[in-house]
Amino acid sequence: MSYDVIARKWRPQTFGDVIGQTPVIRTLTNSIKANRIHHSFIFAGLRGTGKTSTARILAKALNCKEGPTATPCLKCVACDEITRGVDIDVFEIDAASNKGVDDIRDLKEIVKFPPTRDRYKIFIIDEAHMLSSHAFNALLKTIEEPPSYVVFILATTEVHKIPTTIRSRCQLFEFRHIPNREIEEQLKKIADVDKVVVEDGAFSLLVDAAEGSMRDAESLLDQVISFSGDKVKEDDVSAVLGIAGRRAHVQLLSAIADGDGGAVITILDELEDKNTDFLKFMVRFGSFLQEALHAVMRKDPDFFPEDFDSSRLSTEDLLLYLNILVQNEASAKFAFNARVAVELIALKMVFSTHVVPIAELLSKKKSLKTDSAPISTSESPAKKETKKQELAKAADSDKSKKQKLFPREVFDHACESFSHLRPFLASAAFTASNSSVSIAFHQQIPRLIREEIEGEFRDRLGRDLARNAGHTVDVSFSYSIEKKEASRQDKLKDHPLVKQVLETFGGEVEAITEKENI
Repeated sequence: MSYDVIARKWRPQTFGDVIGQTPVIRTLTNSIKANRIHHSFIFAGLRGTGKTSTARILAKALNCKEGPTATPCLKCVACDEITRGVDIDVFEIDAASNKGVDDIRDLKEIVKFPPTRDRYKIFIIDEAHMLSSHAFNALLKTIEEPPSYVVFILATTEVHKIPTTIRSRCQLFEFRHIPNREIEEQLKKIADVDKVVVEDGAFSLLVDAAEGSMRDAESLLDQVISFSGDKVKEDDVSAVLGIAGRRAHVQLLSAIADGDGGAVITILDELEDKNTDFLKFMVRFGSFLQEALHAVMRKDPDFFPEDFDSSRLSTEDLLLYLNILVQNEASAKFAFNARVAVELIALKMVFSTHVVPIAELLSKKKSLKTDSAPISTSESPAKKETKKQELAKAADSDKSKKQKLFPREVFDHACESFSHLRPFLASAAFTASNSSVSIAFHQQIPRLIREEIEGEFRDRLGRDLARNAGHTVDVSFSYSIEKKEASRQDKLKDHPLVKQVLETFGGEVEAITEKENI
């Protein structure tokens, strides 16, 4: 007798057997009980979530001798033949190999004739998104107004490829990822029935590798049992699937928490020797970090092994690790070498532990001595006061004479018409007097750009300024690179207070910006 694989042996036979699709099953069973049976359905979702199995169950529910019923008997001729895939009135069509318009024309010919024996003639079109556009067009009218005895069920993993004209004529059911908890419960049930001993860590690896697909989980369990026999260990699953177990995640997190880059590299070397898929490892390590964060926040004493000192980890540490992983995950997927990408991420986490906690920084800030002289600018307080008085007198003089100054807005408005010059004009210094405007550039300006600035731009700006002032305004340009500013900022970097802050907090001065006098 041939071996019946786990995925086929445990295929759902009734609505109650379908796992993790409660909204779909509830809607279908209620519609059958209320005799509100639609003529066309689309079952969309991830592979291995029960789309085709549910389509067969729906066919049994509609054609059962006791039906239509939400609980087919599984004993009548119709139920038995649908289960075995030989029912003469239930057609399962693989759209991947029957996707042409001629195939749909043949189907339309079959639709014309009533069922030979059953209550409904049911067409299950698997991978429906593979049909050609002409095939969909040929099917459109039939799906919209089929005979009363015909039911269409389209199963697809890519519903977005189904034309909207087809989707609008069908009831759409989304088959979602099956929760990991429900997959694990089903695998444990299978293992108990087959009398196979499986470690909890092995179940966890199988569930994660299945990625929400029950069929994938069952197939992987079948594969691992063939490798291990009646006792399946976590290491066996890791070896067969090329994915690291929880132990590796704990070891890596421990090395990161200790700031031990050498240990991190050693762990990754061991994983590479086991042919570990590093991209999958990175994803699973991210999930582990999230679980660890939750455990630390909830103060769960059972999450980490007994020999793991969880006091080394704070909520801030784990948040930082997760942030590093999230920021670098996308680029890692396109790296030339997945091992190098994961190693880089792990080492970033290692050296992130050198970051000083905010509370410690604040305490150091309070202890800073402010006895050092304040940072001096190029002008003394006496000179500043004199300058303020002079500016005040000049302002009063301008107001008394009611002279009109030239606003910066006129210059900015002129720049809008020369978008290709904006990178140069935006950084220019603008100085205006009663009858002239000076524009200074403190960067190298290409010759052609300079010619255009002194030509068309000067003319446009001169006209705008003259219109604003009521008289002719002289526009001049100057080109120089300020060196005094650089030398003055160098002096500021050497100030005792700046040095004290750098010694306390670490880091370096990136830029210096003067605070404007208010």
